[in-house]
Amino acid sequence: MNQEREPVFAISALFPGQGSQAVRMGRAMAAVYPESAACFDEASDVLGIPMRRLCWMSGPEELRATENAQPALVTASVAIWRGLEAEGLAPAAVAGHSVGTLSACVAAGSLTFAGAVALARQRGLLMASAPGDGAMCAVTASGGERVALMARSVRMGLNVAADNSPRQFVVTGDRRRVEEFAGLVGRRAKAVDVSHAFHSSLMEPVRERWSDAVEGVTVQDPRVPVASPSQGRLSREAPEIRADLVRGLCEPVRWREVTGVLLGRPEPVVAIGPGRVLVGLARQMPGAPQVPVVDSPASLAALTRRLAGVPGSRPAPSPGTRTVTP
Repeated sequence: MNQEREPVFAISALFPGQGSQAVRMGRAMAAVYPESAACFDEASDVLGIPMRRLCWMSGPEELRATENAQPALVTASVAIWRGLEAEGLAPAAVAGHSVGTLSACVAAGSLTFAGAVALARQRGLLMASAPGDGAMCAVTASGGERVALMARSVRMGLNVAADNSPRQFVVTGDRRRVEEFAGLVGRRAKAVDVSHAFHSSLMEPVRERWSDAVEGVTVQDPRVPVASPSQGRLSREAPEIRADLVRGLCEPVRWREVTGVLLGRPEPVVAIGPGRVLVGLARQMPGAPQVPVVDSPASLAALTRRLAGVPGSRPAPSPGTRTVTP
């Protein structure tokens, strides 16, 4: 290997939320990077769950269960992120969609990985235990029609769970009302494959226990800004991040604003982890550049080659990281 130090690149990193999980996620990275493999072992020790089996060999229904999906997704996302760190990439800003905020906080140094995966498991268990028969529905619409449909959903007693992009939002609430709204919207509505009405008032019965769980974990000031999904802006202090983690259980994800903030920064924006949902949402933003996904050694190698040739990619202020090897 060439021993001359190569540039270290900064990126703005996006981490996915529940729904992006997939069997075998993170396995390819763990086969190449010891740092990635160690995440699965540490998560297993923290939770008492064989995380390699859950992420790599479980059936889709087992992995889909909220109490499993959330810690598994955080484990795989951070494991993939560790591969980027091993190649010398560093964050300039981070954001996570819903439970993905925990992964983002690890990348920013605000949470330890052990703390994040423990919170993800507790969050999943609490959300799965919330009373009521809830559902969620994604709606494709833009312009004035989008605004009108969002307002109509609220009049029908539903909550807007996520403002994802200029062309997509998600409603949540009582299953009967969600299905009624979806029937009115027609083909533009698509049921979200979840068991409960996340990011809605139906999560209020478990909010206090979730707040206690967050209070029980050390949250530090991040090394780089963390985007607040419930506020739509960057947070730089531990109390703000802690409060956002609590709010995120019941309040909507303002992902359209978060994406806009990160796309407005000078660093390349990269989606980290399984799934392509965040890439699709980013493409719907006005004038958005290409947002690559890193979920394997091959996609990571492609990213480092791209960064080495991108004019204006600026070095990250983290002198201790390993060199990039395009």
